[in-house]
Amino acid sequence: MTDRDETKRVLTERLGAYAAIDGVTGHEQAIVARLRDDLAPHVDNTLVDAFGNLIGTLRGPEGAPSLMVAAHSDEIGGVVKAVEPDGMVRFERLGGVVELLLVGRAVRIKGHPGVIGARAGHLIPPAERLTAPPLRDLYVDLGVDDAGAVAALGIGIGDPIAYDAPMRALANPDRLSGKALDNRVGCAIVVELARRLAGAQLGCTLFLVVTTQEEVGLRGARIVTHRLDPDAAIVIDTMPSGGTPDVSATRDLPARIGLGPVVTLVSQSGSGGAIAQPAMRDLLFETAKREGIPFQPAIFYGGNSDAAAVHLARSGVPTGIVNIARRYSHSPVETLDINDAVGALELTEAVVRGFSARTELGFLPGTL
Repeated sequence: MTDRDETKRVLTERLGAYAAIDGVTGHEQAIVARLRDDLAPHVDNTLVDAFGNLIGTLRGPEGAPSLMVAAHSDEIGGVVKAVEPDGMVRFERLGGVVELLLVGRAVRIKGHPGVIGARAGHLIPPAERLTAPPLRDLYVDLGVDDAGAVAALGIGIGDPIAYDAPMRALANPDRLSGKALDNRVGCAIVVELARRLAGAQLGCTLFLVVTTQEEVGLRGARIVTHRLDPDAAIVIDTMPSGGTPDVSATRDLPARIGLGPVVTLVSQSGSGGAIAQPAMRDLLFETAKREGIPFQPAIFYGGNSDAAAVHLARSGVPTGIVNIARRYSHSPVETLDINDAVGALELTEAVVRGFSARTELGFLPGTL
């Protein structure tokens, strides 16, 4: 087995384990606890702030610049809104849940299995078969018959609802599919990066960060970046890919799975977004080329990552964006190629190992 094969194996195992832990946005306690335990042996110290952001620090020389590498821990899902007298659970969305993908899905509420009800096909008029029911008409069936039984399970208003969709390999074993791959793959990379750098003599202080509530407005990233005030940052996330029959890799999304990590140059959604800072863009490009790491430069319109918040903190943070392309975004069958995650890890590690006071961060060459 080559070193790269071993890295693929480790990242696949980590990703499967992390994706299996429910961590709907705002309710990330279980995944943050697991990540803290996995990160702690490899860093000088760990901290979980009151918002749930996890910080692992590898201290560099006195006066060295600081670099933050961040990924988010939360996943999209739902939240209990009300319980009908017959025990059916009404819910709302947390994050970018799409109604079209909900009917008939297996879900969990606080670990208890249920299904989102599906009206019998025999009763659906032909015109309605081509549309998705509105969220207000959907419900979760936990297999109980009254509201008291739901309460007895410890389930109440405000509890999170997660997809029940374990990660699995497709016919191509490098292609992995399941819920919450966005962004548990980033979390796996952060932890593995810490393991690989443990004991290294770095030219910077490294903050390895896992943020919360990215899916509802990049909230954790705003807080933790203000706290740490790093000199530069790299945000690791996933982004939708082209290259399927319904998504063009030129007209829609200029990235494909299996062609290496994506260095995102522009992301934009509504009034928010990020344009890669020139020095960080060049650092990622030059490092990838020097190390022989295949990568895809791309732009992403229609979505954002924590970079949109990170780069605006305090007086501004030069930020680079490393994405892993994924198919079927915000669904229970998100699909990625583990080789892209390996490339993202290798690229980020090489940047970290070379980052020091000599690293160019200025907007203009030769400036600070």
